[in-house]
Amino acid sequence: MEARPMHALDYLAVVRRRRWWLVGPIALAVVVGILLARFLPKEYRSSVTLGVAAPIVSPNLVSQSSSLNTDDRLRAISQQLLSLPILDRVLKDETQNGKSDDDLQIGDLQKAIEITVPETVTGASGQKRLDNFVVSYSDEDPVRAQRIANRLATVFVDENSKSRTERAEDTSAFIATQLRTSQARLADLEARLRQSKEAHMGQLPEQTQANLQMLAGLRQQLEANATTLRGEQDRLTMVERQIEAYRQDTDGVTAKGKDAGTPEARVGALQQELAAARSTYTAKHPEVIRLEGELAAAKKDLEAERNRPLSEQAARTTDPALRQLLQDRDATRLRVAEIQRSGADTQRQISLYQARVEAAPMVEQQLATVQRDYDLEKQQYSDLSAKLHSATIAESVERNRSGEQFTILYPASYPLTPTKPVIWRLMVMAIAAGIAAGATLAFLREYLDRSVHDARTLKSEFDLPILGEIAHIKV
Repeated sequence: MEARPMHALDYLAVVRRRRWWLVGPIALAVVVGILLARFLPKEYRSSVTLGVAAPIVSPNLVSQSSSLNTDDRLRAISQQLLSLPILDRVLKDETQNGKSDDDLQIGDLQKAIEITVPETVTGASGQKRLDNFVVSYSDEDPVRAQRIANRLATVFVDENSKSRTERAEDTSAFIATQLRTSQARLADLEARLRQSKEAHMGQLPEQTQANLQMLAGLRQQLEANATTLRGEQDRLTMVERQIEAYRQDTDGVTAKGKDAGTPEARVGALQQELAAARSTYTAKHPEVIRLEGELAAAKKDLEAERNRPLSEQAARTTDPALRQLLQDRDATRLRVAEIQRSGADTQRQISLYQARVEAAPMVEQQLATVQRDYDLEKQQYSDLSAKLHSATIAESVERNRSGEQFTILYPASYPLTPTKPVIWRLMVMAIAAGIAAGATLAFLREYLDRSVHDARTLKSEFDLPILGEIAHIKV
């Protein structure tokens, strides 16, 4: 026998006949849901809102700028809040004996904490900024949930401030160490550079311009000395000529008894006697030979007289004009000698400064490496000094808690309703399970029941015509 197709009225008939099979499981599911809602362990959640307080000191003064975006900052806050020192401190405050080194308790505490961000604030630059976040704690006891949530927030704010202060102090100490190291290197390079410059003093590149100026001045001075020397030499020649002419003039008056005892007069007299003897005797005559010897001796005396100092010549001569000429000659000779010495000194100085100018490129090359290392180290020392100054200010700001700090905006409140289980969700699930179970039982019972309940079913089952149908009689 083939199975007949089900009609929509057949489903209604099944529901009507098997209504208690359907209602019973639903009612039982409702009762079970109520019992579960009553006796299942409840979980209460208490939340505290933390915010970022505006710094008292301007961030521009301490050069503080956060390079973390919202996600990175939330991740850093979560890691710090769930860190072992903070959780351990919270558990120590919770326990009676002050010991909380049980890993299971810390693990349960980490699982019960949840960190969420309600909203982000968009700054003037268009970048979203994390200004507040919510810390939630779930527990079976609502009082304990509220207490631990508030304690978590308090410990986090305190530990965050301490960690920021320690980080600022460590930063200052590290920069101070680097600054001292840089200062020692800078002092060593400065000593090396000073020794090198002292060893090449006068040949330094920065002294080249001064050396060139001195060289130009010395050359001008040498030219001026040469000009003055020529003038003095001309003057000396002129004075010597005047003295020679004056002496020749005085030779003609020696016979008249004027200055007959002077060397000039003696030379003149011997020259006249020698000329007279030569005209009378031969060149080998003893008289001629004697006069020639005396004349030679007289000329030596005259030359010695002329080379005598001014004071001796003036003392030996009695002619005022000759004395003045001799004084002029000696004075001119002194000036010529002084100018010659000055010119020699100038020439030596020119050679010295010329050698300094020529040695400057080689000295510059020798000092280039030390100078470059010194300049780099000096720049690094300057940068470290500026960083240490900023780090010291930042350390003072963090120690006084004048910078950006976390603060409790809204403390945790007492949770009135549990977060787990959710009553309406539990009842919906129970009713849905009851309906599914009731429907399954009703249709299974109907499937196992082989009795005929109406004429249409009878006709379908036996393929017989229906002559009449008796209505349902209510007893």
